Amino acid sequence: MAYQPLEKLHQLQEGYRRIFKVAGRDLLLLHEEGRTYLMTNRCPHMDAPLHKASVAAGVLRCPVHGIEFDLRTGEALDAPPGCVGPLEFIPLIYEGNTVGIEV
Repeated sequence: MAYQPLEKLHQLQEGYRRIFKVAGRDLLLLHEEGRTYLMTNRCPHMDAPLHKASVAAGVLRCPVHGIEFDLRTGEALDAPPGCVGPLEFIPLIYEGNTVGIEV
């Protein structure tokens, strides 16, 4: 496996969002409330892209159907249990002044 840098750390300011295509997958890197998250850029409900989702108080809201997810756990907050899977997070690696992933 090799390290794939995605972004320089100084760019990760509150509200940061950027889409990356890595190994054929669309990924969403975002920084909210002092935390950086990397996830697949799709809602687990019906695969809607999440790069235009709203985020407030640690909750990401899908722009298509309004399903809300806890950013810390990835779990859906307002859907019947078992109806919607969690967000798919990808582990981040910090190397030097960058953040990235293993590919």
